[in-house]
Amino acid sequence: MKHFRLVLLVLTVFVFGGAGLAAAAKIGYFDLQTVLDQSKAGQNAKEEFKREKDRMKAEMDDKGRQFKSAREELDKKKSAMDDAAKNRKLAELEMEAQKYAMESQNKLGKLSNDLMAPIVDRTLEIVRNIGKSEKYDYIIEVGKGGIVWAQDKDDLTKKVLQELDKSSIPSKR
Repeated sequence: MKHFRLVLLVLTVFVFGGAGLAAAAKIGYFDLQTVLDQSKAGQNAKEEFKREKDRMKAEMDDKGRQFKSAREELDKKKSAMDDAAKNRKLAELEMEAQKYAMESQNKLGKLSNDLMAPIVDRTLEIVRNIGKSEKYDYIIEVGKGGIVWAQDKDDLTKKVLQELDKSSIPSKR
């Protein structure tokens, strides 16, 4: 009997309270990744990131050649060095190469954040403004919100993209 009352209570709340509430709520959504991929600012940031990444790759390739050359030089001198000294020198070279690789990855990560953070901040500001001006109750970001399906009429991605392309974005660099 208690189970029946609980089910009846839940159904009553849904039919009379929840259904009216859901119908009254205005919900929109947008896709941040699409905005970043298709906006002028996002494309410019990606181009700048790619240029820096290519430059760093060229430096890494140069460091790799230097490492290989130093290793070959060490192999030539191995008869004059004892094994312990040779192993120590090899370990130093490898640590130096690993350190440089890690520093490069950290620089690229920071650069990506520095380039994208202002765009994301401006995008969220635009979304908040749309929410306020068009009286949305909720606006959900597709990637974070876990939307499985929604009607196209509630997709604000194009509107956000257009507003972002009209605005200027301050650089954090």
